[in-house]
Amino acid sequence: MVCSYLKYLWKRKSEYSIHSPFVYEFSRKVLNDSGSNRDYDTILRISRLLDKKKYINFNLRKQSRLLYRMVRYFEPDSVVSFGHISALNATSMALGHMQTKVYLEESESFLETLNSMGVVNVNLIQPAEFDSEHFKRLNTGFVFFSRDSFEDDTWDYLADCLNHKTSESVFVFEGIHRNRDMEDAWEEIKANEDVSVTFDLFCVGMVFFREGIEKQDFVLKY
Repeated sequence: MVCSYLKYLWKRKSEYSIHSPFVYEFSRKVLNDSGSNRDYDTILRISRLLDKKKYINFNLRKQSRLLYRMVRYFEPDSVVSFGHISALNATSMALGHMQTKVYLEESESFLETLNSMGVVNVNLIQPAEFDSEHFKRLNTGFVFFSRDSFEDDTWDYLADCLNHKTSESVFVFEGIHRNRDMEDAWEEIKANEDVSVTFDLFCVGMVFFREGIEKQDFVLKY
């Protein structure tokens, strides 16, 4: 983990050294947007209630705010999350764009609490539903793979997502440097012929399928 982080520090680039218009705009408007937002306070309040944590560390708050800004920026029709997701991340993506339908693998009580706090665009999805055509069509917007989701069956879900993706799709992978297996998985994902651009932020990896962009893998300062 330490060696991986040192490599990340060595390779990372700032927005000012990037010549791709798409990457530069994303870095400026989303990645490096340090402005305040009243939704951030709401997100913390809800997540403390659901995750039962009085204190949420800086890195987790930083990542959740990035997810919020990503959903706000791309405005996907749907967000699908695989694996257990924290209330912090779930609320961030839901409040990023209230017209976006967010689908989670969580409990009824989790959903009821979110709804009672005004987060009403969240829906539950059960593993048995993952193979349905209706669900597969949802996977063309914004897909979030949590750090504990990468088991054997997740590769099948990823394959379905790739089959139904569009040029506007965004896939986010949490914990890409958590261990050697995840780093190997991240390298395999980057090598997929359908992928055009990837961002390595160390804490998360992002995958894009933009048309007309030369295939590139970026390690970005974050």
